[in-house]
Amino acid sequence: MSEDWRTFVRRYRLRHGLSQVHMAELLGVAQRTVSRWERGDDKPSVAQQKRLRDLGWEPEGSLVRSLYASITHCPAARALTRTSNLELHRLSGPALVKRPSMANWVGHKLAPIACGVLADIMEDRPLQQAIANGEIQSLVTTTRSVLKTEEHDQIGLYRTTITYFFHEGTLYSDAIGVPVDADAECGYRAVSMDEAVGPI
Repeated sequence: MSEDWRTFVRRYRLRHGLSQVHMAELLGVAQRTVSRWERGDDKPSVAQQKRLRDLGWEPEGSLVRSLYASITHCPAARALTRTSNLELHRLSGPALVKRPSMANWVGHKLAPIACGVLADIMEDRPLQQAIANGEIQSLVTTTRSVLKTEEHDQIGLYRTTITYFFHEGTLYSDAIGVPVDADAECGYRAVSMDEAVGPI
């Protein structure tokens, strides 16, 4: 990558209204590091460049920050992920009680441990294309465990609504699950934008 990091970092920071301090917090570096990048005295290390790319050069906007707060206080099992790579961003307390090992997955991609209905959803190419095109508002799923973690065999049956939304060019999914009766049938149903919005 041959970017002019001095210009790139400053332009990104100003475009999103971030102070050097906030930018530093976002990237996990000292404020003086951001200052050195912007003066051209230094450039991000390879690891820091990767971090910038992983962030997609998109800071957590006010919508995502609001969702973080909402998820933190949610009384149900709830998770926020970046949809394209199933990177876990936030979990509610009940989600951690249900599956404590998920604390180790925040900031990591869940695709390698997906199983069951979630694996089916990920392999449903027409559905994934419709989600990426903004044609699907949400999925309603009934599942047992969809992640191969140490708690996998202990997870009961849950009905989960997964809502998709774009924010600053990134597709996110907000999943909220509640327990259901043990005789419920596992599967998933897509809710199209037309169905969600209704006739105009």
